[in-house]
Amino acid sequence: MVNCLVARVVLIKRAVLVSLLSATPLAAQTTAVDPIRLAGTVFADEITGISYEKGGCIVAIAEPVRRSGVAKAGQILVELDASEAELKQKTAEARVLDLEAAVFERQLAIDAAQASVERRAQELELVGKEFARNEKIFRRGLLNETAMEAVESRLMNATFAADQASETQANAVSAKKRAQIALEIGKLDVQSQQVSLDALTLRAPYDGVLLGFDPKVGDCVSAGASAAQIYAPHEKAVEVFVNVTQLVSRVETGIEVGAAVTIARINGETCEGRFTWIGTEADLENQYVKSSIDVNEACAPQLFLNEAVEVERLADPS
Repeated sequence: MVNCLVARVVLIKRAVLVSLLSATPLAAQTTAVDPIRLAGTVFADEITGISYEKGGCIVAIAEPVRRSGVAKAGQILVELDASEAELKQKTAEARVLDLEAAVFERQLAIDAAQASVERRAQELELVGKEFARNEKIFRRGLLNETAMEAVESRLMNATFAADQASETQANAVSAKKRAQIALEIGKLDVQSQQVSLDALTLRAPYDGVLLGFDPKVGDCVSAGASAAQIYAPHEKAVEVFVNVTQLVSRVETGIEVGAAVTIARINGETCEGRFTWIGTEADLENQYVKSSIDVNEACAPQLFLNEAVEVERLADPS
């Protein structure tokens, strides 16, 4: 009887020891947290529209760009008929040459007027001296009134001629200023015509991938019509929808702006990313919040627009 009691006590002690030993790994397992996985769709961070600035008919297309869909900054995409614009440009340039010649002629007129002013001033000075000399002689009674009047008449004529030369010079200066203004207007017209001419050539605004670029030679387009869209291949993001419960849960999920994630493709390739925006409005029916993840620039070019990917975020075990 005693032996049986001892055996039962030993068994109980062994059971307690086993339960204590098994409790440690069980507690450790509770700290492991399954990663949060979200379905996402790839999109471009920014898509820029390319439109025709002027209306016209297409005469040339960059075929390599149309086939590949890839363009470099400043690369010509489409050329519109520019024959009329080129004629206007040449006419404006010829007009500038004519206005430059007019300014040169006005300067010659100023130079001639200046020479006339100087000559008339010298004549006035000589006649003035003659008048002063004859006036002294007249006061001494050695010169009659008729001779004195003739000297006075010459002085008046010389004064009038000097004033007239000064007016002519002022008019020549004014005419040159008007010619210079006309020249500046002509140069502005040349620039305007150049802008209009350049507007007939459609260029890529920056390095990127084109969307919807399929022009045809001979087609006529209107000003403002869309030619294509372009986006930078290294600037992509992933759109995901996060359930409200994952955002308001008391347990730390790690879904927040700035949180790092792993983006997985269907072929097993992965790319790093980071939450940059979490919406403020939940879908009324399904309670999902629209959010955005920026894709690492190193691997973004390999992702296709609208490609379905899986986003994985390891929750904070704390």
